[in-house]
Amino acid sequence: MEDKTNLFIEDSNSSDFIEKVIEESKNKPVLVDFWAPWCGPCKQLTPLLEESIRSLAGKIKLIKINIDENQSLAQQLKIQSVPTVLAFFDGKPINGFTGLKNNNELSSFLKEVLEVGEHSAESLKEINKLISAAEKDLEEKKFEEASNAFISLLASSLPKKELVLALAGLGKCYLGLNKFDELNELIDQLEDDIKEENEIKSLLKSRDYLEDIKPQDINNLQRELEKNPNNNNIRFELARNLIAQKLFEEAIDSLLHIVENQKDWNQGAAKKELLELFSLLGNNNKLTMEGRAKLSNLIFK
Repeated sequence: MEDKTNLFIEDSNSSDFIEKVIEESKNKPVLVDFWAPWCGPCKQLTPLLEESIRSLAGKIKLIKINIDENQSLAQQLKIQSVPTVLAFFDGKPINGFTGLKNNNELSSFLKEVLEVGEHSAESLKEINKLISAAEKDLEEKKFEEASNAFISLLASSLPKKELVLALAGLGKCYLGLNKFDELNELIDQLEDDIKEENEIKSLLKSRDYLEDIKPQDINNLQRELEKNPNNNNIRFELARNLIAQKLFEEAIDSLLHIVENQKDWNQGAAKKELLELFSLLGNNNKLTMEGRAKLSNLIFK
């Protein structure tokens, strides 16, 4: 039978420190025990740490690092003596101590680490609740309310995942309000690694897509279509201009009409346009889910 405590206690080194400590600490607190084979107090402290971690049954993970075998890492983290214990959470050191501690002192230390983790978890839950509310406003085209909510979120310190969601949400608000200058300014300020996130790539694609639409008068297009109801060129241009005006449901109906009556018209342009629009709206949008289902029915009809 596998010893589950091995999941909570591991050795690490310079090559996997990022994975085992920094990345793992984004899920739960991680304790790092810096020790050396020649260190007497280390031989006393490490068993106490292991016992405490086992008793917590996975609430905190323990990583042990031999500084003799990982001198560059020890220097980088400014480890000047052993034993040294550092607690990491959300990718950052949050607490630590040097030297030997007894059971009571160690229990107090671990309690503080857990409290930080639990407090952060509650904060994260509240942040995600606010993001969900803002995204609902965005879906309902309440662009001003949603943008104010996203801006407020961005004024606080956010973990990377939530930061990306808030940035993408604000960007979509700017798209909804046709504030392309503000959107471009927002994007220009982003770090390169943030720009590589899928949500931001999707935002950039949506921006380019909307900027490519050449605006025409919707009323004129509708009058022309009434005269020529079988003209897919007019219907397609009407759909694109409905998208530019954020009249997404009407645009989807127009494009689905083309697919239903002439599936391969203009090399499948209507289907491609629908997929672009679904990407703009997002996979969780009600219009996207309903539109994809209707499109699939028409394609496999």
